[in-house]
Amino acid sequence: MNMSNTHATDEKLIKAIGRNDYVSYNQLFERYYACLCQYAYSLLMDKNDAEDVVQELFLTLWKNRERIEIKENVSGYLYRATKHLALNHLRSKMHFNNLSESQEQLSYEDNRVESEEFRIALYACIDRLPDRSREVLLLHRIKGMKQKEISEKLEISVQTIKNQIWVSLQRLKRCLELKGI
Repeated sequence: MNMSNTHATDEKLIKAIGRNDYVSYNQLFERYYACLCQYAYSLLMDKNDAEDVVQELFLTLWKNRERIEIKENVSGYLYRATKHLALNHLRSKMHFNNLSESQEQLSYEDNRVESEEFRIALYACIDRLPDRSREVLLLHRIKGMKQKEISEKLEISVQTIKNQIWVSLQRLKRCLELKGI
């Protein structure tokens, strides 16, 4: 690889990858891997899952290198693809029956909960939550952490955790109602 390639733009790297240039692929990987893992972690709250998602993204990128056409900036594409894969990963892990603590907050029959339409709407609604609220909800509902554990991890009071979970569930309920779910 010549030195002019070490500072190649993302777009030039993608074009080179499309021509089977593995060096450019590695360069793009090294340029984005750590920050995409951080981003995936902010969605998944699990380091291993975040790394799996980003590795899957780059494997798919290499596998489809000859067909990939990125019509926007490469960075935006990589972040959107990471978000998409992370949400798919969450869908496969999440137990929707555990989403609500009480029947009043979110009550759905099992068959409705399992419907694809519900899942798509739910993840769209979760995605709209403010970052901290989403983080607290995912730690509590998906990772199964107790409110006290979340409080210690995030260094905020248990009451704040309770409030954020309650407000998040209310927002999810309202969002799903607006979607007609």
